[in-house]
Amino acid sequence: MSTAYVILLILLIIYVPIYLWVYTHKEKAEKYHLQTYGPALMIKTHLGIKWMGRIGRFRRFWRAFGFFSKLVSAVLLFLIMYMLVVAMLALPSAIGSRSIGIEYALAIPGFNPILPLSYGIAALIVAMVVHEMAHGIQSRSNGIDVDSSGLLYGVVPLGAFVEPNEKQVEAAPRRPRMDIYTAGITVNTVVAVIAALAVMLSCGAASSPYGNEAGVYSMDKDSPALDSGVPLSALIIGAMDEDSDAMLPVCPMSLNNVVSMGFEDGSSNFDPTHRYYLRYAIEDGEKMSDIPIQMGAYIKTVVQKSPAEKAGLKYGHFIYSITIGGEETLIGSPQQFSEFMGTTSPGDMAAVATVSVGDSPEIVYHEPVALSDSSGGGFLGVSVTMGGFTFTTPDRIMEIASNPFAAADGSAISYVKSFFSYLSGPMDGMTPINESMRWWYDMPMGDAGWAILSLAYWIFWIDILLAISNALPAYPFDGGFIFAGGIDWLLEKSGMKDEEKRARTGGNIAAAVSNVVLLMFLMVIISFII
Repeated sequence: MSTAYVILLILLIIYVPIYLWVYTHKEKAEKYHLQTYGPALMIKTHLGIKWMGRIGRFRRFWRAFGFFSKLVSAVLLFLIMYMLVVAMLALPSAIGSRSIGIEYALAIPGFNPILPLSYGIAALIVAMVVHEMAHGIQSRSNGIDVDSSGLLYGVVPLGAFVEPNEKQVEAAPRRPRMDIYTAGITVNTVVAVIAALAVMLSCGAASSPYGNEAGVYSMDKDSPALDSGVPLSALIIGAMDEDSDAMLPVCPMSLNNVVSMGFEDGSSNFDPTHRYYLRYAIEDGEKMSDIPIQMGAYIKTVVQKSPAEKAGLKYGHFIYSITIGGEETLIGSPQQFSEFMGTTSPGDMAAVATVSVGDSPEIVYHEPVALSDSSGGGFLGVSVTMGGFTFTTPDRIMEIASNPFAAADGSAISYVKSFFSYLSGPMDGMTPINESMRWWYDMPMGDAGWAILSLAYWIFWIDILLAISNALPAYPFDGGFIFAGGIDWLLEKSGMKDEEKRARTGGNIAAAVSNVVLLMFLMVIISFII
């Protein structure tokens, strides 16, 4: 059993008797401000309530903010549903293929592998406090009392809460109720935007003397790259054929945001039938790879039922050449492969030659296959890396770290995909810049500068995820109440003036949608855990 499960079990053993005592001794528990809330405990206080009243006095401002909040919440509701639908469509192929463990499903800093203890706790406190304070301020701004504030706890901390007077909320018109429900989502979004600007400013203050060098970002499993002894974040500065004494400088080659590597003078290409020693720089100085390795367009994936699969191309081989119309083109890098494929058309008969990995590599010429279609161009059906290395450059990493939309190509959907890709950065250690890569940069104030960048990033990350997840149109998320209010508004505009009938009809619709969305959400979460 993993450490995460052991810790969770211990917390559960401690929590259960406490919960049972509160449940069976309600009057005594209330003296300690404890109350059950489903399977969780509410720790009630009156902290911050006076401040909510003082800030809520500016009613014109909060009325305008309420209108803005509805727009923001509507956008985030569509975003979370887009994410959920995409995840559901990928569910059949995802189950059992990407288990990440239960610890990733719990937003507990230090327990969740991607949430650092110090920055995670600080950012989580900021996110929960501003979210609940926003609910309380809008309540007070609309003349609704706040009965209590506090912490929701269930085995692990589940979040903070502000408790507006339930009767007054139910009696209030739709507009102030919607202002209250949307306030937390929007304030989290505003804080996330401010933190994102701080991240951009911090990244803008950093500079790199290695801006355009080829840096090792990752390595494919069982590849020559893994055997080389070259560490992650190393900067490749030269390569030497094992049959030569000449160390030739190398430089990054980029096409469509994919970085590969070639010889700086352009006089020759990497040949996968040869092996090369790599010279690289790390924080401690320059070193040479332990052994010579093959370099070239290394096949990382082969698409099922593609021309590549029909031709017999396999993972772990190198593409040596591609012949079309009797003309053979040697392929020495992923960039050369991409450039060549950009000149092909669907239906072209391509004969691919590959080279196996080993001490005595042999060139194998495969039978010609017809290329399929990919956006009007020829499609072979493989992805390739440079000898098993995935390269980047310090400039490219900083661009991605400072801009959530760096991967967008101009279309609306690409901006959404780029943004969600940015949010997945912590899964690859990019927070927003991997610690192993920080030696590439000169950061003002040194470690203090990196600390400011990291804190701003985690505040952004947790706040925006809290905002997006709370927009889910399901109870008990804020989005469930917002969705119900939206249905009520639509029914009224469609001519249903009877408030009781509207409330009953809208409530049934919202409850049905909530149940379906919650089921989808749980299925996606479980698919990641099992």
